[in-house]
Amino acid sequence: MTLDGWLSLAKSDSVRNRIATEEGLDDFQAIIRVVARRDVLDWDELISIIHMVYGWMPTMLRPTVKHSEAEKNQLISTLQFVKQGGFLSTSQLNCVQRFSNRSIVGASKMLHVLNPTNYVIWDSRVAEVFMWQGVTQATYSTLERYVEYLETLREWVKNPLVVEQCSEIRKLKSELTDASDLRIIELVLFRGKV
Repeated sequence: MTLDGWLSLAKSDSVRNRIATEEGLDDFQAIIRVVARRDVLDWDELISIIHMVYGWMPTMLRPTVKHSEAEKNQLISTLQFVKQGGFLSTSQLNCVQRFSNRSIVGASKMLHVLNPTNYVIWDSRVAEVFMWQGVTQATYSTLERYVEYLETLREWVKNPLVVEQCSEIRKLKSELTDASDLRIIELVLFRGKV
């Protein structure tokens, strides 16, 4: 997907209609609002957040992998860094992925809930539009693909034309008032798949 391709999708009446009639957008934003209320995270909150995230996924969350106290503290510190606006390295992303069912899709949703301004959701529907139709799970569900996607969208969000389209799309539903530009970009991609 190119920036021009995204702009075309964002202006598409069919994509805008799908977004305008989508149910449950405020439910997901409610999770983000609840998580935003806490300045400091602890282990129990992280477990609760990942369960909330997986409530939005067709995949069940397996019991979290056993973690030593040092690993727990590292994960808490890493996700606290995300919450405070930090950008994770690949090794830190890998740590979050391990915690999230070893799934980059689950990790992306967890990161988005903690910091919707800096992290975007990645899943099969988005991958089909962003990459190509028929992309396999083995191809899109890698850390490298997520990083590529995340870096691309972080560049797009700096473009005034993208910001303008995000603002216009936000007007389609009151539930999107507080949605980040990254969320709007992702939502256009998600609804761009017919």
